[in-house]
Amino acid sequence: MEEKSRILKKADDDKSRPVSFKDSFGGSESQFRLLLKHVPDESFKDINLILNSANYDLLEKDKINILWMHHFVNQNEAKNLGSKEFVNKLDWIVYNSNWNLEQHIKYFHIPRNKTIVIKNAIDKISFVEKPSDKINLIYHTTPWRGLKILLKVFKDLNLDNVELNVCSSTIIYGKKI
Repeated sequence: MEEKSRILKKADDDKSRPVSFKDSFGGSESQFRLLLKHVPDESFKDINLILNSANYDLLEKDKINILWMHHFVNQNEAKNLGSKEFVNKLDWIVYNSNWNLEQHIKYFHIPRNKTIVIKNAIDKISFVEKPSDKINLIYHTTPWRGLKILLKVFKDLNLDNVELNVCSSTIIYGKKI
């Protein structure tokens, strides 16, 4: 567990994060923890894995620098991807979706040969049979990702057989440092 501990310590000590890693349980942090849980320790031997922070201070000269970027181009933590110097110091940028990758290429001119997309991951959950006479929709992301539009559209649709469940908050991300 030496390598995983090193990577977790670095994430915990990262003062460039808007909230502390140990207190944040958003999608990025949860996937980061799952990766460390399921990938063997020795796989991280020569890796400097950086989560969502294009911060020069997090780069390491003696490691393979991999930035795992879930944030959109307008996030403060992504802004250094606009620096060719910073991007040149990265060996890889891992994205959580093709859409996010394409936005970063378009906005920051990220070289495609430094990028890869991996699927999102969650722990297995048990499914319960739901009534088939009603459609249940869930909005589960942060409020600023279209919730206001969704609520207006949903109200205008006025459908009796569709239920919208909103599970939107920023609580899981922890408090600002």
